[in-house]
Formats: sequence, structure tokens, C-alpha cells
Amino acid sequence: MEYRWKVLIVAWFVNLSIWTGDIVLAVLGAPISRDFGLDRTYFSFILSLPILMMVILGVPVGVLIAKIGPKRTALIGLLITLLAQVLRSVSSSTLQFTLFTALYGVGMAVVFPNLPKIAELSFPKEQQGLAAGIYMSGLPSGAIMGLVASSLLLPRISWSAILQLYALFLVIGAILWLLTAKDMPEGKVSMLEGLKKVSRNKFLWVVSVANLTLLVTYFGATKYFPSQEQLKEYLGSSAPFLIALISVALIFGLLLLPTLSLRIGEKKALILYQILVALLLPVFAWATIARSEVIWLLSPLIGVLLGGIIPLYFSFLSKTGVERKYFGIASGIFVSVLNIGGFLAPILSEIMDSMGGIYAVALLFSLSSIAGALLSYLFPTGKGGEEKS
Repeated sequence: MEYRWKVLIVAWFVNLSIWTGDIVLAVLGAPISRDFGLDRTYFSFILSLPILMMVILGVPVGVLIAKIGPKRTALIGLLITLLAQVLRSVSSSTLQFTLFTALYGVGMAVVFPNLPKIAELSFPKEQQGLAAGIYMSGLPSGAIMGLVASSLLLPRISWSAILQLYALFLVIGAILWLLTAKDMPEGKVSMLEGLKKVSRNKFLWVVSVANLTLLVTYFGATKYFPSQEQLKEYLGSSAPFLIALISVALIFGLLLLPTLSLRIGEKKALILYQILVALLLPVFAWATIARSEVIWLLSPLIGVLLGGIIPLYFSFLSKTGVERKYFGIASGIFVSVLNIGGFLAPILSEIMDSMGGIYAVALLFSLSSIAGALLSYLFPTGKGGEEKS
């Protein structure tokens, strides 16, 4: 097997391992809150810490990637997440659990910007969307592992044991990464010059802000709507399987739509997918309130479309014209900006919910998707998006 395919599979597993450890807290919230006496607001704050760490540390990590290479940087991040996972599994106080969850977020922030450089840039440009789709499918795969598997395990073993079980995935991921990943020779890299060049790249900022809007929309489709009480009451014990269905649909979209997108044009496909999502989200809101069985059709449809959008953004990241040796810095900026969307989405949805209910929140998510489509018109195409030497 060629190196690029080996490292792509490892990047997928690393992604799955990290996101499983992050998403699992959504299932373990009740027993953890009970043991530490946490209210819903404080536990929501704990859930937001990893995203906040990625916002804060994205750019510094990008500089670190350019300095010591993505292989070593990602390995450091994996070891941090492993340490944090073990420590929070044996936490004996609210403060400890909070700090170790923040530390887990630090590890995520150190790992994630490395994956596009090693897993995606190893492929020719026409295959980079597919490569991004494959390793990013680790995210919904991690959601299935973290949500569904943990729901089945929780009645039988403690939340602490579940965290320790998922720590084994991080051990395996770190070993595979150490044995497989290789740093690309870049020559001498000037950090200051790199920061100046990359920060002046307007296409990078457009792609990053557009991806921010995607994360807001993604939150709505995968977390906000499935967590609504009307839907939970209607679905009963089937509620976790709806989330799993969305995740499976995301995987299909991530793996299948990049090839279709190439045929119709990546830019056109990106705009089309986002407009379709914007049109479907208000219907999703109606189906949620009406407790309609249409929800079982809408969920996978939106999931597939979101799965088609995600790799296209990562593909355009490699077309912003950033020099390869500074791509780690660009990736750090990209990750930092997009996670602002992940941090703001819960806050904005709560505000809109208090103002106008679920339809107001659906409007927020639809407008976010439309904003992403409009920004996509500004994306580089043709020679303007080629990497500079």
C-alpha cells in the first residue's frame, strides 16, 4: 500500500479516537453531573472547553507545526489527550474534571491542524477532496462510537471506566501515527515571515470564515435539533439512533460526494449543497415540532449534504496559495477561526430560542448556511488557487 493511503487511514483513526473522547461526554453528562453536583449550565461550559482551546491555540500550534513538523506536533498532541483522558477518568473534584477536560482540548488543538498537511497534501489536487472526506469521516465515526456505544455501555460500567476504555484508542492512535507518519522536508522556515505571508492571504480568511458558518449549521443539524425535548419525547429510546443515523449519513456524504463534486465543479457543488441545507433546515424544525416521521428522511438527507460540504472546505484550504512549508500556520488559522463557530453556535441558538423558539433558531442556521454559500463565491478557482512556490 502506498504511503499516502497508509497515513490517510491512520489520520482517520486518530480523528476517530480524539472525537470519540470528546463527544462521549454528551452521553456521560448525567452520571458525571450527579457525582460532582454540576448543574446543566456548568456542564455545558465544560463541554465547550475543548472548542475554546482550539480557538485560542490554533495559530500558535500552526507556528509549532512549521517549526518542528506535523509528525512530532501531532504526536505531542496525542500524548496530551491521552494524559488528559486518564486524569479526568480518575478526577475526584469538579475543578480537576474541568481542568483535565480543558487539557484534553489543548491536545485536540495540537493534533487537529496537522492532519490536513500530512493526510491531504500527500495527494494530487484532484484527490484532495476525497482524502479530506476520508480522514474527516473519523469525526462522525467517533460520534457513533462515543454516543451509541457509550449509551449501551453506561448501564453496565461506570463513566470513569468508559473514559479509560476510550483512552486505549488514543494509545493505538499514537503508536500508529509514530510508526506511519513522515514529515515532508521543507527547508529553512522563518516563523515571522511565515506569519506575515499567511496572515495576508485573503483567500485563507474567506475560506476560514466560511467554514465558521458551516460549524454553526453543523451544530444545528447534529446537536440542537436532535436534542429538542419534543423530538426526544416522540422518539423515546430511538433518540440516540437518530443521531447515529445523521452520523452515518455524514460518513456517506464525506466518502461519496467529493467525487460527484469534481464532476460538477467543487465551487458549484459547495454552493449548491449549502443552499439545499438552508432550505431543508426550516422543514427540519417543522418536523421536530410536529413529531413527524419525515424526520427520518430529513436527517440523513441533511447529513449527506453536510458530509459533502466538509471535505470541500478542506480541499479549498489547500488551494489558497499558501506555500507548503507554511501550510501548518494556515491550517492553524483555519482551525482556530472555524471553531469560533462551534463556540458561538450554542450561545446564539439559546438567544434565538428565547426570542422566537425553534423556528427562530432554524432561521439562524439557514442564514448561516446561506452566508457560507455567498462566501463560497469568493473562493479561489483555477490558477489563483494554486500553491505558490
